[in-house]
Amino acid sequence: MKPDKFTVQDIIFIAILSAALTIAGLITMPLVMTVTLFGLRNMVSAIFYSIFSILGIMKIKKRGTLTLIGLFHGTVLLMMAPVMFWSILSGAFLSELIASLIFKSYQSDKSKVLAAMLFIPMTLPTTLAFTMAIHGMTFSQVVESPLISIVIS
Repeated sequence: MKPDKFTVQDIIFIAILSAALTIAGLITMPLVMTVTLFGLRNMVSAIFYSIFSILGIMKIKKRGTLTLIGLFHGTVLLMMAPVMFWSILSGAFLSELIASLIFKSYQSDKSKVLAAMLFIPMTLPTTLAFTMAIHGMTFSQVVESPLISIVIS
């Protein structure tokens, strides 16, 4: 199967969605910036990421759409912290990979919803690994309340 190529219009639409994600993050992140419970910051913004991701996937039904959204949005976040870039990019790639392995394309609505739903939860493993490596912390130090973090996620 020949992969679909992205048009200039597709790239512009993805860039606009990425800008909207950045604005949504600027609004929500200050509200939870001081929360130390692992996963809560990610989950507060998950609704915005899901909405904008599914809008992008519904309009552009091509494999790689979510990864491009993650790349464009992550590039803006790279200026704030490299961890956020890798976290967003890996989350977008992993969620798209899982949706592609299960559904093969974005033709069905279930594949679009699955990819959008998995976007932010797939950022948590990368965030955890980077936090442990950069700060020299153990898993139990990063995730102080595992049960609560799992329920939130």
